[in-house]
Amino acid sequence: MDGSKDTSLSDEGKKLLLLVWQLSRRVGRAGTSLLRPSPRRGSVPAMAFTNPFGRSTDAEEGRSSSESRRSSDTVIYHDVEKDSYPILVSIKSARSSVSSFFTEHLHPGGTDDLSWKARGFFLLGRLQPVMFLLLPAFLLGPINRFVLRRPSRAGAAAKRLGPTAYLDGLRGVAAFTVYIFHYGYLWMPKLRKGFASEPDNDWFWQRPIIRVLHSGRASVTVFFVISGYVLTLKTLKMIHARRNDQVLHALSGSAFRRPLRLFLPISVATFMIALICRGGWYMRDPSYAPVPPVAETFNAQMHHLFWDFVDLVNPFKGIKNRENIRGMDYDGHLWTIPIEFRGSLLVFVLLLTFARARRCVHAAASMMVVVWLVHLGDWDKALFPAGMLLAELSIVLPAQPPPRDILPRCNPSAIKTGFRRLFTMIRHVVTIGMFIFGCHLMSYPEQNGPITPGYMWMTSRTPAYFRMSQDRVQLHWLAVGSIIFILSLMYSPPANLNVRGRIKTLLRGRNIETPWYETAPSLDEDEKEEMAALSSAAVAPRTTDVGAPLLSTQPPLPLVGEPAEPLLQQLFTSRLAQYLGRISYSLYLWHDTVNHTVGMRWLVPAWAALVGAHNSVASLPPGTTPEAAYAMLENAWENYNSSLFWGALFNTLALLWVSDVFNRLVDVPCVKITHWIGEKCFRKD
Repeated sequence: MDGSKDTSLSDEGKKLLLLVWQLSRRVGRAGTSLLRPSPRRGSVPAMAFTNPFGRSTDAEEGRSSSESRRSSDTVIYHDVEKDSYPILVSIKSARSSVSSFFTEHLHPGGTDDLSWKARGFFLLGRLQPVMFLLLPAFLLGPINRFVLRRPSRAGAAAKRLGPTAYLDGLRGVAAFTVYIFHYGYLWMPKLRKGFASEPDNDWFWQRPIIRVLHSGRASVTVFFVISGYVLTLKTLKMIHARRNDQVLHALSGSAFRRPLRLFLPISVATFMIALICRGGWYMRDPSYAPVPPVAETFNAQMHHLFWDFVDLVNPFKGIKNRENIRGMDYDGHLWTIPIEFRGSLLVFVLLLTFARARRCVHAAASMMVVVWLVHLGDWDKALFPAGMLLAELSIVLPAQPPPRDILPRCNPSAIKTGFRRLFTMIRHVVTIGMFIFGCHLMSYPEQNGPITPGYMWMTSRTPAYFRMSQDRVQLHWLAVGSIIFILSLMYSPPANLNVRGRIKTLLRGRNIETPWYETAPSLDEDEKEEMAALSSAAVAPRTTDVGAPLLSTQPPLPLVGEPAEPLLQQLFTSRLAQYLGRISYSLYLWHDTVNHTVGMRWLVPAWAALVGAHNSVASLPPGTTPEAAYAMLENAWENYNSSLFWGALFNTLALLWVSDVFNRLVDVPCVKITHWIGEKCFRKD
């Protein structure tokens, strides 16, 4: 009896497993088919789906086993009008599988003779389509590599990064810094103050340059400069190449897609945030900042969400610098998106206006726009044409001149080699100095800046408009620092450090594969579809028709004469930085909600306990020894730091998880939908 019961349970589990696998595959195929043009009715054949739960009874009627297997394991759906849409066919097929599972309930034979380890591998293999939807890439990669024994991409030829790859990695690091800023400052408000501005402001993390690692406001200015650079680089190359017929096409496409690219993911994210708030999972932080409202009914909630979203999208809303700007009630950090949209339109207009002008005229006019906006106090919008000027500078004065000879010269003179090395060394000194100086400017503290050593003289040299408040003074120097910072990355000379090779040598030749080693970077917004395909290939390696792995297991041949990577750019072309760049927009959209749904579970009780300990020490009766009060506070701070560690760990993992899945299921499809809408709306010239 027990043995038969175990057999039935294992068969039932196998059937349920196959059901989930088949259902996910069919729905995925149907969703893909919906985006394809519908074929003519005369060319649509009958659609056959394998039924994994069918059990043949035709053998009793005298049929052969092969005929019985074909008739019982296949369900035919003919081309009738109601089945013309793939999603209807998938629903009927799934319904047939479910009914077969519950009516048949048992399946003779199967995996009874397999060990539990083999059954575990079987389970992971069958659940992979579902795991691809719900698990992040940094977990699916190790599962494929070490559990399912799939071939690794590490041995295949890696996709060479583009010349602006470091900007995408910088964008990802900046987005993660914004998360650290909003989460870390809730735990440690003292980080807002400048180092040595007061006697007790002596933390290591308050020091200049170190502050860049958690200065979220500096990261926002970096966002704006990168956007101005990336959005205009392609069009500027066309203008310099005198491809005037392609300039209008590129500009119109970029301007048409920009609002859809920015606001489509926001619409999905804020809808999900509204559902989270209605579920009661959104917690208020100890600073008592406003939280998303919860309406009495679902319809009222959606009505409020709709008009809140319309207010965010409205391009004609008056914005006076940062004085009256706001995000949404469901995510206050979305205040940067209207600036992104308006700054994008500004550089598009400048490109169109001066497309046929001399380049010196375009540069002078753009510089005048930057100076005028700064004079008006609008540094945020000024950073977009500043980024455009950096992009044009990279074209006029490239960091690495193009090679003039196909083959390298033989036996170059020692004098030329010496001058070349000296010039490279000077470039290293200059760019590293600019890098450090830019980091110092971006470390301007949020509070006590005018009395912080190292920033007193800078505060006195701030333009008049920005000296009216500490926030404006900080914004001015953060903007200047971000421009110098990116300029240092642009012109950093190459240096072959080979860090991974040195680490591999120290570890005696072992290949180190980080959890995100299979993520493939793509650095242009227009190339995100390719990025999605590479990501899919990373977590679900394809095979050839004969079943052999498509990815080669042989190491790639080294390229002869391959140039080294610029020194400072290597900080942002690592696999981790590129992974953060790939999910940067999703990370920015979700970090506040994850902070208030996951991180507050540790912060709220820890903060209450710490405040209670301080109140207890303050209310101690006279005559209490200082040692007892000190021991009580020390114990409270130990518990607080422990909660900080575990809260930051789980909150960060949850944020990366949510951002990765949202990027794959929402952000990348939104990019595809945006391109599809553009293709349908534009006429074919």
